[in-house]
Amino acid sequence: MSVVITYVVAQDIANTAYDRSLNKALTILSLQIEWSGTGMTPSLNIDAPTRIALRTEESEGIFWKAQLVGGRAISGDQALPSPIAPPDLALNEAYFEDQTLGGYEVRLAYMWLDNPGPRRLMDVNQRVLLVVAESRDSRLALANAIIKGVIIPQFLVLPIAVLLIWFGLSRGVAPINKLQKRLRGRRPDDLSAIEDHSTPSEIAPLVDAMNDLLSRLTHSVQAQRRFVADAAHQLKTPLAGLRSQAELALKAAPNGEVADNLKKIVAGTARATRLINQLLLMASAEHPYTIEREIFDLNQLSREITEQWVPQALDAGIDLGFESAGQPAWIHGHPLLIGEALNNLVDNALRYAPKDSQVTVLVRCSERVIELIVQDNGPGISVQDRERIFDRFYRVLGTQAHGSGLGLAIVKEIIQRHQATVAVTEARPAQQPPGTRFTLSFTPKR
Repeated sequence: MSVVITYVVAQDIANTAYDRSLNKALTILSLQIEWSGTGMTPSLNIDAPTRIALRTEESEGIFWKAQLVGGRAISGDQALPSPIAPPDLALNEAYFEDQTLGGYEVRLAYMWLDNPGPRRLMDVNQRVLLVVAESRDSRLALANAIIKGVIIPQFLVLPIAVLLIWFGLSRGVAPINKLQKRLRGRRPDDLSAIEDHSTPSEIAPLVDAMNDLLSRLTHSVQAQRRFVADAAHQLKTPLAGLRSQAELALKAAPNGEVADNLKKIVAGTARATRLINQLLLMASAEHPYTIEREIFDLNQLSREITEQWVPQALDAGIDLGFESAGQPAWIHGHPLLIGEALNNLVDNALRYAPKDSQVTVLVRCSERVIELIVQDNGPGISVQDRERIFDRFYRVLGTQAHGSGLGLAIVKEIIQRHQATVAVTEARPAQQPPGTRFTLSFTPKR
């Protein structure tokens, strides 16, 4: 834009200066015309001082000619092109136009003059057209000189201007970058207000709006936690009472259809209670602000939880074992949530593994990773189902085991909250059935 504007302005400056020079040449020539009496042709005699003033030598000078109405020549260079100049134009007024002469561009200036004598208005044919011309090369040279004189300093100044603008913008957005780093460095459970004592006044309204949002979010979280606690109490208490009554009735009921129905009620309330517990645990795992982490030994926790499942494994006819890492496996996390994730994996393995099969819990340690593995020698999980089994309420088609479809979803949620990973593979790839292996990988805490 600067180059274009400078070019237009330079052209206008050059044209104005050289047009003024052509207008001056017309004035000089008009003073050299000798007007005769009525019916006599005017003459134009150029003396030496006038020629010097017009600089008619070589191509640097001004070319001229004079002619009457109708194109009759009086004097000058008749090779000059004639402008479109009707006789009724204003007298003694300079007009300009561009023409070509011998393939070169020239600038013309022309003016109509009339006999100043008393018969001027009676004989239009006495009017004289003065034409002066010069090459446009001088104009272009002047315009280029102006452009160079303006543009070259701009190219020198522009890098400095860019540096100054970059410096100014960097200083201007520095407070915003600091605020961004402060927000990114916050813990997920930190919903406290942002300190605004060092905040620039330009972004103070933004900080106030964010603090208002954090305040409303805090109230919403607290309301949700109260709702979860109330829902757990309101749902679990009636179910516990119903199960107790059904168990008491089952002890007093004779064998038969009534006893079978009571057993179904007890089993149904047990499943409903577990489903509620799973939903509450899912809600807790989804919100990181409820996690209070500590450093604990995953090896010891896994042994204790595995021992708790031994009676169920014996009832199902499954060999449940535990293989220790042989050393403490320290990780940073929430023991209750990690324990619940292991509970869900062992529960799934006992539910889906056939009778007389094996389920093993292993803990392995290395310098870079601590792995918690639960594997069985059951039918395994197809590749298509391995990604979907972590979706809520998804169950593999054809399975006969009872379940809510939330166990593995809770495992994934808990593992993600601990910045760990979970992988599903075949326990025995070269054998049939291949079995299933769940591997939870944690970062060791030193």
